[in-house]
Amino acid sequence: MSSTHRRPWGILFVIVQARALVAPARFPLAYARPSPRRLPFGMTATDPLPTEQSYLNEEAAADDDLSQPGPLVALHLFEYRLLRAIQQAPGMLHLSLGVHYSLLPKVITPLLALIVWLISLPAGASLITFVCASDLLNTAVKWAVQRPRPRWYSQDAGLVDRCGAWEVDLSFPSAHTQFFAGLFACSCALAGPTVPTWIAIVLGFVIGLTRNYLSVHWPTDTLAGLAIGASTGLVWGSWDPYSRLLDAASPALSLYAATAFTGALLVLLLAVRKAVPPVPTLVASTWYDNAIASLSPEEREATLANPRRMLRPRSLRSKIPMLVTVWATLAITAAYPRFLPSAAAEPLAGSGPLQALVGMAGLAAVAVIKAVVEQLRIAQGEKLVVQEAPRVRNFLKGLTYASICSWTFLLSQRLTHALRALLF
Repeated sequence: MSSTHRRPWGILFVIVQARALVAPARFPLAYARPSPRRLPFGMTATDPLPTEQSYLNEEAAADDDLSQPGPLVALHLFEYRLLRAIQQAPGMLHLSLGVHYSLLPKVITPLLALIVWLISLPAGASLITFVCASDLLNTAVKWAVQRPRPRWYSQDAGLVDRCGAWEVDLSFPSAHTQFFAGLFACSCALAGPTVPTWIAIVLGFVIGLTRNYLSVHWPTDTLAGLAIGASTGLVWGSWDPYSRLLDAASPALSLYAATAFTGALLVLLLAVRKAVPPVPTLVASTWYDNAIASLSPEEREATLANPRRMLRPRSLRSKIPMLVTVWATLAITAAYPRFLPSAAAEPLAGSGPLQALVGMAGLAAVAVIKAVVEQLRIAQGEKLVVQEAPRVRNFLKGLTYASICSWTFLLSQRLTHALRALLF
């Protein structure tokens, strides 16, 4: 078999070995048995918590095999000490919460689109393609490693809950750190040698510290996110596949490249799901109980009442927007030779503010339509939910994001040109 055919399986082998490194079979503290500090069945959110000694210390004392903790147990004890030290840093709360909520779709989508409309269509589209592909890579690694977050692992580690900051999926590597480190590094590479890459590294490191400050990630999670994001961002920005497709002006090449790249990412996700079994239900229940018990009574009650805050790994269905965005952003370059010959120069001189206004109006219209549809679903109740097949919902979600991409990278520019012709 040629090296070309072996490479994808080599990548999968490395990911599976990474999972074995972080979560081996002899790592009972998180994977082999439930925590003795598990929230008892029937306990309410306002009941006092049990007062046993530290879960980690209790396990180490009770288990002969752990009477002298191995390197991974020692690593987590060391990382808990680092987290407690980071949480003592002053003035980080508002920055940390800003980073925490920045990746909500309703926040990050318009911000990235503004790069396209105000600065550069090629650079903005390339960045958007990259961060979506990076998110899919992050998901594959999370599925492979299956590492619990610090407050899932133990409720008794002395960590401070910051304003109820909560995450529902797996920990390694940090998605926020990988996203921003990759975004900054890719931006530096696209800008050329005038912008030093160390700026991206420093900014990515600060983002990682905010995740540690909220105790939603281990320090090694954020360091891994920084390394993966910065390295892949520099590679993508230096080679810039999007601009290469734009310069080639070949519809066939654009469609082929979009399909091949998106298909490779999908195959990676499916291969990891096939190779790595899901977290056992009992283990996931233990993680959730530890996470719930680490909250204040008020936040615990609010979390237990919200089904959206149940711990769950990212599903393949949740990655449909990312897969569609990667494919559509690259595939739209096939339409530029005929429908937007000026794509490489967009936004045209003086048209940026008008293009941003038009573009944001379109995104607002999409948000209104989605809100109306959601209200109709709520009004119909379970009747409509039952009638909606999962495939139909997935198709509609994919169609929505394909429409957003078409608007952001093609239709908003054409409408702006038409408005300028009428107004000026």
